[in-house]
Order: sequence, then C-alpha cells, then structure tokens
Amino acid sequence: MFTTILVAIDGGPQHASVLALAASLATPRTRLHLVCVLDPSYALDDDAPRSDRTEYRAADAQRHQAAQLLGEALDALRERGVDGVASHPAGEPAQVLCDYARQHGCDLIVIGHRHLSRMERLFERSVGQWTIDHAPCPVLVEVRDGNA
Repeated sequence: MFTTILVAIDGGPQHASVLALAASLATPRTRLHLVCVLDPSYALDDDAPRSDRTEYRAADAQRHQAAQLLGEALDALRERGVDGVASHPAGEPAQVLCDYARQHGCDLIVIGHRHLSRMERLFERSVGQWTIDHAPCPVLVEVRDGNA
C-alpha cells in the first residue's frame, strides 16, 4: 500500500513504538525514510571542518547522537527485513518533516505524540499538530507513551 514512509524519530519514549508501527506497515516494496531533526541552533554540516567540531562540541554531540540513533534504528529494521535510509537534517521539526516528505514523495508520515498540557501548548508549538495540518500526505500518529 505505502511505498515511501517517512518515520520521525527522536530517541524519546515513543521511539521504539513509532519504529515498530512503521515497520509493521512495510511491504517488500516499501522504503522507510528515518528522519531525526536536529536543533538548528546546534547544527553542524556533515562535512564541517574538525575545528568546528572541536569548538562546537554540543553541536557535534547532537549530530553524533542522531547518527547513532538512526544507525541503531536502521539495524533494527534490517533485522525485520525492512529497507530504510536515514537522515538528520536541521530545522524546525514539523517544517522539516513536511518538506522532506514533499521532496522525497513520501506517501505516509509516521510520528509520535507528546501529550502537552494546556499550558505547555500555549508556549510550545505541537510538532504533531503542525505536521498534520501541513503534511503533503497522510500522517499516522502513534499515541502510546512508550512505557505501556
């Protein structure tokens, strides 16, 4: 049914359940695009010089953690016989996810849902809600908290 699925992962409590949900939808023709969006204020390009990596340790650590998370997720997919690619672009998460889906012709986005309180929603934009409102394709939201 779906041939190109974007899977938003961040290493949070729902990481495993979001990945498992996406893998369960995959057929032999499906390719999963794992995307871990980096905070743009800490982002370094993959080809940044060593001096930048040394000077901006937090940025280098963020990039390294994302690469490690994506690598482990790809390994888990391969164990299930699912094909995938990984990327860690920087930017506003919801915007990056929608742009990525548009650019790569994704026909589904799978994301997790953080349960924000009313007060938190006043100060923090919901990535899930913005993605649902602006996505170029259907969005499947995993709502379990990962501890169930």
